[in-house]
Amino acid sequence: MNGYQGKILKVDLSARTTREEPLDEAVARKYVGGVGFGVRWLYDALQPGDDPLSPKAPLIFATGPLASINFLGSTGISVTAKSPLLGLIGDSDMRGRMGSSLKGCGYDALVIVGKAESPVYLRITEGSCQILEGSHLWGKDIRETQELIQADPENKTLLVASIGVAGERLVKYATICCELQFFAGRTGTGAVMGSKNLKAIVLGGKLETPVSNPGKVNELTRAITSQIQTDGTCDTLSKYGTWNTTGPANLNGILPTKNFQATAFSEIDKINGDAMLGTIYAKKRTCPGCAIGSRRVVAGESPYSLSPDFAGPQYETVAAMGSLLLNGNPYAIAKANELCNLYGIDTISAGVTIAFAMECFERGVLTEQELGFKLSWGDPAGIFRMIEMISLREGLGDLLAEGVKKASAKIGKGSEQWAMHVKGMEVPMHDPRGKKGMGLAYATSFKGADHESSIHDEAFQRENVFPELGLTAAMGRKQFEGKAALVKTLQEYWGVMADVVTICKFPMCPPRPLKPGPLVELLNAVTGWEFTVQDFVTTGERIFNLARMFNLREGMARKDDLLPSRFEEVLKEGGSAGESYPGRELAKLLDEYYGLRGWSPEGIPTQETLRRLGLS
Repeated sequence: MNGYQGKILKVDLSARTTREEPLDEAVARKYVGGVGFGVRWLYDALQPGDDPLSPKAPLIFATGPLASINFLGSTGISVTAKSPLLGLIGDSDMRGRMGSSLKGCGYDALVIVGKAESPVYLRITEGSCQILEGSHLWGKDIRETQELIQADPENKTLLVASIGVAGERLVKYATICCELQFFAGRTGTGAVMGSKNLKAIVLGGKLETPVSNPGKVNELTRAITSQIQTDGTCDTLSKYGTWNTTGPANLNGILPTKNFQATAFSEIDKINGDAMLGTIYAKKRTCPGCAIGSRRVVAGESPYSLSPDFAGPQYETVAAMGSLLLNGNPYAIAKANELCNLYGIDTISAGVTIAFAMECFERGVLTEQELGFKLSWGDPAGIFRMIEMISLREGLGDLLAEGVKKASAKIGKGSEQWAMHVKGMEVPMHDPRGKKGMGLAYATSFKGADHESSIHDEAFQRENVFPELGLTAAMGRKQFEGKAALVKTLQEYWGVMADVVTICKFPMCPPRPLKPGPLVELLNAVTGWEFTVQDFVTTGERIFNLARMFNLREGMARKDDLLPSRFEEVLKEGGSAGESYPGRELAKLLDEYYGLRGWSPEGIPTQETLRRLGLS
């Protein structure tokens, strides 16, 4: 099995047992890896209504076949579980070296069930897995945990993936952190790990994974890397990192501001790419095999001490802790990001939840007595305090740790109208009123509002973007027409398959160099398969439909494929002034989208569709 080690490591923490199982080659062909494996195994393991935080609920770490080579973040891993935030399928891709390290230990996937009686951590090396005492790690933040683990001589050179105190306290959007700079951020996989009394996973192995055609692999990786370095399409991403998005998002009127009440921020000049480079920027970091270098290290002493140990805030965090909260202080944004990293909570969900609380306070729905202090828009001290309260589940933070959907249902008083989520997942930092395809992607993604489920509309305002995928017509970002077919295809190709092989999504975004043809050619060179581009996309379609079936089994229905009512409000200023996302337009798009997917008008895959995809 080229591209695979051919083994799965299964750990039962309740029984304190570990065992190896062979990876079925037929399953590998059908689901390839990453989230494909995760969705398949999760569907088989759980029954409708099973508690995501119960011992029987699996936590799945799965690599892809490209994890065996250093190519554009392919050494990362996909983490899949039933999300405690959503009650639906939840997955998060994590870059870095965890995927290649697990391969180096001899495994393509790690599946964890059960609950240890007391805190533990796993040490996985070549063909070995130990369940070790971890009580001394409990209550420690992410950095302290890594330092304590690596203080043991046996762990000194090993990679550490761990949860913070938020994961221990089952915050529903707790993260898993690897190497202090890579995060499985969304859907609450850190809470699942915490529910098992599992503090960390330590990895170290150097076993090689067989590759079908090493010469072809080297040829393709050199060619694509050369393009990245010379054709100019990645220049701004390399210079600014994802800060290259902040200024254009504001200009286009899609930058979430004041809890999505607006899309243009008056203090944008303080937090755009140039401003961040001139204030908090220290240096670049990158994933193995990446020529772009989009990750940033930040540093500073005043007004807030900033540690260079963690990755700096990317665009999503700059907006979630910045414009969304009316905070124009880059140092405060970086400090908020650092606190979220130390405690182990998702910055997007945290930012949206804090914005919700700020609006509740402004409207008098939450009082100073209930909160314990005044929570004002743009106040760094209030932001920091909210991050701490949520992470430690202190005071009102205990409720907000459940996410805005549950918090607004409990608070009531009309607060549901400004609780910005889809299916329980807090909306990321792209206002769909100015990019209509992204709105449909939010509504139909199997894990709720996910900005990585479809390539964004801006990339398709030119012709012949992806002719291999049949995407040749130019489409304005504000138009509804054509977006159903666009989103369906992109969800399969980019939204799912990038997390299956697994690879960084940035170089796959047009007009950047990694096109469908060369990517599939690379997959074939690693595995020895003869996949076509259509085979590749059909695999994504199969996985997407299986995830849909899981969610339907949990009680989800068409009524849940919707957007927050705030998006029906017309934007009054900025680059998307006059735009809204009416419910009637979304309903029309859903009808068209369901038809293209081979689903019933209620959003249920037909038997014919399931048979065609090998899911009968």
